Amino acid sequence: MLSSVAVRAGELLATMLAAGIVVLAAAVTGVWCLRRRVRRRLGTINHAGAAHAGWRWLLSQPVPDRRWLVVTRQRRTLWRAVSAAEHAIATAQQTGAPTGDLDTLCRRLRRAAQDADRSLSVAHGAASYGREAGQSQSDIDDLLTAAGLIQDAAASAVASLSQPAARLVADDARREAEALAAGLTSAAQAAGPIPARTAR
Repeated sequence: MLSSVAVRAGELLATMLAAGIVVLAAAVTGVWCLRRRVRRRLGTINHAGAAHAGWRWLLSQPVPDRRWLVVTRQRRTLWRAVSAAEHAIATAQQTGAPTGDLDTLCRRLRRAAQDADRSLSVAHGAASYGREAGQSQSDIDDLLTAAGLIQDAAASAVASLSQPAARLVADDARREAEALAAGLTSAAQAAGPIPARTAR
């Protein structure tokens, strides 16, 4: 009888120990989940505050003004003109047209355009923007005129090379057509009238 009481007491102790471990594990898991949830909630609040602060920062930044757009347009126009002049010279050289000193002039144009571009980008942020912009605009107008003149000169060189060749081809084609027409007329006259075929 004593041994059965001891066995029952041991079983009861083991059951209580197992139940205690389960309760302890559940409590630890609950605390961990609660802590995680609180952290997440605080993170959302902090994130919303940071986002709000981010919008305030973004709205506090200066808005680009019209001058920035004007400067960007001027720079783009300048570099398009320089590229067009360089392309015209390269095309003239490929066709074998006489370009003289246009290549050197175009290199000088590129260097001057780089200087004007730098002065535009620096003058945009300067306090004396109005005076600097007027000078820069004058420089850009001069460079655009020079680029146009270089492009026209290269186009004239190509045209002067291609016009005589086109005229020679047209004259040769005209002479050949006249000679062929005269040969056909003379062959038709030499053959005489074609006899009529009699019906069978």
